[in-house]
Amino acid sequence: MSVMELRGPVPFRGARYDFLGTLLAGWQAMLAHREERRTIVKLSRLPVHVIRDMGFDPESVYAALDGSWDEVDPARPYRNHLPRNGRV
Repeated sequence: MSVMELRGPVPFRGARYDFLGTLLAGWQAMLAHREERRTIVKLSRLPVHVIRDMGFDPESVYAALDGSWDEVDPARPYRNHLPRNGRV
């Protein structure tokens, strides 16, 4: 067993239990989810043999991509609001 010696104060960041703290926690969770999603998309674009060499199952990686942003048209929800004959 070893002994750790701390020099100086240890920074402590307390948790906030108010509305702003809830929003901040939700924002950080959303950012973490989006980063994970980007990583999975980048991983899925690699060749199958590279994914397998990294230690991942390619079928599991492709199964995790169900409904990725690559398959979704981002303008579809707003298509009804855009002018049909004019230039935007």
